[in-house]
Amino acid sequence: MGARNLPPGAFAPVMATGIVSQGLAAVGARGLSEALLAVAVVLYGGLLAKLVWRVVRFPREVAADLRDPARLFGFFTFVAGSDVLAVRLAAGPARVAAPALPVLAAPAAVFLLGCVGLLVRRLGAGGMVRRVDGAWFLCVVGVQSAVLAVAALAPGRARPVEALGWVAGVLLYAAVATVVACRLTRFGLGPRELSPPYWITMGACAISLLAGARLVHQGLGTPHLGAAIRVVLIALWGWATCLLPPLLAAGIWRHLLHRVPLRYEPSWWTIVFPTGMYAVSTAALGEAEGIHRLVLLGHLGVWVALGAWSLVAAVLVPTRWHRSTTADSSQKPGQER
Repeated sequence: MGARNLPPGAFAPVMATGIVSQGLAAVGARGLSEALLAVAVVLYGGLLAKLVWRVVRFPREVAADLRDPARLFGFFTFVAGSDVLAVRLAAGPARVAAPALPVLAAPAAVFLLGCVGLLVRRLGAGGMVRRVDGAWFLCVVGVQSAVLAVAALAPGRARPVEALGWVAGVLLYAAVATVVACRLTRFGLGPRELSPPYWITMGACAISLLAGARLVHQGLGTPHLGAAIRVVLIALWGWATCLLPPLLAAGIWRHLLHRVPLRYEPSWWTIVFPTGMYAVSTAALGEAEGIHRLVLLGHLGVWVALGAWSLVAAVLVPTRWHRSTTADSSQKPGQER
């Protein structure tokens, strides 16, 4: 894939690979975790080079994406991918390199949130309801991933700026969820519209849970405030858990009942990331609250996430190979002439 056609959501595989690597490290599978970390680093380096080249070489295309409600939110995968990878690197010998990633991601996050503000102003309430989809939750993921990165790179007692970031992320989640609910109520969703990015609804909730659990672990606020935050965390976990059955049912409804073809698309990674994030956040909540069953559930979920990652990766390689060979064969007649 050339830089000119690089989709805004290209960093979703980095997000998915980074969080599954974190989960594997937590369950003690160090070898697998390091292998996926290496994959994430290679992916990130290659995609970053393409993104920079696209911004420099094709600014009009990038500007058009930033104005498009269907594509703008994909850019938050760069923010989240950078921060998730930084959190994983911070736990290992490459910790010295980890701070560079949030340094790249933070200005991008501020800029993208500004673009979201302009978009909301341009669309108005009615336009948002018509155009919103699951990818809009990526802005929440971007905000909460920044909270996680700061907590990982500057351990110690949680600071007010981290708490404010977490609260802002939770409120932003509530706002996006309200707009999505309005769309579902007013316009519904067809089987082709109910695409994998709707899984980010659960992933954004799960990363909000993980960020909050990390802040509580670092002693955020007074005991009374900590107790109130714990209630919010339990509610977030309950909501993320309740979203799993309808998301799975939606896939069955889409592909089995309405026979939408099940073929590889890059948005599949937006299923892997929420699955891994749910597993890691569930284990973190269990550890924070001393609930051993939640820890076990989270660790089990890590292996489910690894299975999902393996499945998507196994489909990706033959798909890439087929596309490259098809492109090569289509060029041969012109070359012979």
